[in-house]
Amino acid sequence: MRLNHRITSNMDKPRENCAVFGVTCDDIGFSVAKYLYKGLISLQHRGQESTGISVLKTGGKIYTYKQKGLVSKVLNNKRLSQYWGNVGIGHNRYATTGSEDYNSQDYIQPYHFKNNEIEFSFAFNGTIPNYEEIKDKMEDMGRVFVTNTDTEVIAQLIASISLGTENWPEILKLTSRFLDGSYSLVLLTSNGDIYGIRDPLGFKPLCIGEKKTETRNLYFVASESCAIDSVGATFLRDVEPGEIVHLSHQKDIHSELVLKSDKTAVCQFEFVYFARPDSIIDGVSVAEARLRMGQKLAQRDSLLDNPHFRENAIVVPVPDSGRSAAVGYAKEASLPYVEGLMKNRYVWRTFIMPGQQKRKAAVKEKLNPIKSVVDGKHVILIDDSIVRGTTTKQIISLIKNAGAISVNVRISCPPVISACYMGIDFPTREELIAGSCFKEYGEEDYVEKIRQIIEADTLAYQTVEDLKDAIGLKSELCKACLTGKYPLKSVEKISELEQSIKANRC
Repeated sequence: MRLNHRITSNMDKPRENCAVFGVTCDDIGFSVAKYLYKGLISLQHRGQESTGISVLKTGGKIYTYKQKGLVSKVLNNKRLSQYWGNVGIGHNRYATTGSEDYNSQDYIQPYHFKNNEIEFSFAFNGTIPNYEEIKDKMEDMGRVFVTNTDTEVIAQLIASISLGTENWPEILKLTSRFLDGSYSLVLLTSNGDIYGIRDPLGFKPLCIGEKKTETRNLYFVASESCAIDSVGATFLRDVEPGEIVHLSHQKDIHSELVLKSDKTAVCQFEFVYFARPDSIIDGVSVAEARLRMGQKLAQRDSLLDNPHFRENAIVVPVPDSGRSAAVGYAKEASLPYVEGLMKNRYVWRTFIMPGQQKRKAAVKEKLNPIKSVVDGKHVILIDDSIVRGTTTKQIISLIKNAGAISVNVRISCPPVISACYMGIDFPTREELIAGSCFKEYGEEDYVEKIRQIIEADTLAYQTVEDLKDAIGLKSELCKACLTGKYPLKSVEKISELEQSIKANRC
């Protein structure tokens, strides 16, 4: 089995791999293109490499436009004016599979499939670890593939299943039985229907909303509720794990069926880092969850028992991802919350711009400490995670050079010790600072070794139990990257194979 993880040498933060959005309107003369733009703009944080839309005017044809680049560049007014239709879906992409040629149009979504039997377009967020196994079986049936992505495998699988039934809920139900992975998917049919499906374990978020006026009704499906808010719609609810929802201007919005599972595995990193703070996922406010993560860190911090330390202590977030947790920490600890690092957003934007050669950008070009704030202070530096450790080390150095007495790092997520195969672009275990130190120094000493490497005065991580309590989700979380225990059978096989290959190399 081929392991298609995209390794980015300069990456020191986890990357999400996609956003999906869909809208349908009962007014056949209304164009939804502007709604697709607004929804995708609000979901830009989930993928910056490419964007695209597929639109259909009821009774007409599906038209798809997709290009590399940010939403604002790809879907400008000139382009949107050319795509009329009262039904449409959209996608933002960050590649995790097929990355060896991800600039090709064939790799950008939505994936518009058309042959002599069927036509549809779909947008997909997630990863299917067993896709090559499915692909091999389909090639044995004579199917021809033009890309090396799980996305095309899903398309070919859907098309093949449709030969036996024209009932779309049944097609998607049967498709789901073959897919052992994490996914949220929205699909546009040639009849003008939109279907949304969330995998049975609920790894990836998906939600629905509506906007009703005197003249028309619109229904929405999106990766996050912030996209529902951005179009002025009413958030209705999250799509349940395993649920297939149907958006139709004939039948409104309704649930077709739910594929039950005996467990759930909602990605904890949605709450720690990926989702926008103003989103609500499975009934939990992301902003409030992150606030509680900071409070939990403060409750366990023995440094706060030292009155001499507290006299000159300030709480400083790493912008922007450490802010919410830093506010929670400062509130719980009764310490000043201070913006001690200034972020150069222009440098940040050019760093993520698609089409540019990826390179390691010096942290001092992106972040600059405010000397008057940190000079003579014990800095409690709050961030969401440490992946490779290189960026954290540079930030600590900048703050110390600005006159800080000490830099004490607090991380709102537990140590990331294992690779993810469910749609997050983590490095391999050996490239993860916590994973490599855990393997070499053991559970008792690895955090201290990380502290030495990043040159922090003290270092403390969130505990797994405190993370779970802070999120407060009723269903179970996926904590595979924190524990090395994977919830998917196909991923267990990949992990075992990977370890076997490395052992043989040694």
